[in-house]
Amino acid sequence: MRCVCVVPDADSDLSPRIPHGVQGGLIMTGKILTSRDPVCGMDITVADSRYSTSHRGLVFHFCSAQCLARFTRHPALYTRAQRTADIRPITKKHKLQFVLPDAEALRRAGDRLPAMMGVTVAQPGDDHLLVEYDLRQASLEQIEAEAEASGLILKGGLHGWRRAWWRFTEENELDNLADAGNGACCNRPPPRLR
Repeated sequence: MRCVCVVPDADSDLSPRIPHGVQGGLIMTGKILTSRDPVCGMDITVADSRYSTSHRGLVFHFCSAQCLARFTRHPALYTRAQRTADIRPITKKHKLQFVLPDAEALRRAGDRLPAMMGVTVAQPGDDHLLVEYDLRQASLEQIEAEAEASGLILKGGLHGWRRAWWRFTEENELDNLADAGNGACCNRPPPRLR
């Protein structure tokens, strides 16, 4: 496959994966050198990319398995036409409670979670972990899995139901963002009857 690729100067605002023109760049023919991760926005060297998938005939490259999983779950959210400046984080804050956690496991989880894309805060407490994250880049489900990998057991009962509700609303929010279109039929007023 051959394509024209624009390799911009450091001052240019062009993305190397989109052939907008020559403005401030150098044209070369061959394979695309870099790609932008559609989930986190990180530039990826295509030759070194370990994570990729195709969607509607286009190949997307990712910086991590986490970003690939986010894209696979909601591809329309990351492939719809939108300006980069319009992409704002969807901040979520939750208090995850655990069954008899030891201080070492909480500390381990507090160290591991900020290494995930999109997780900005993971503050351990006595029997809980306060987490803050960007829903575009991480989900509560991924955070729970990482906490359990640290040796923690999440509480069930009312807290388990609350977490299930949080996951449900996250999925709905992402589905609504992915299909922003012109709104559902119930969001439009009915036509006037004559």
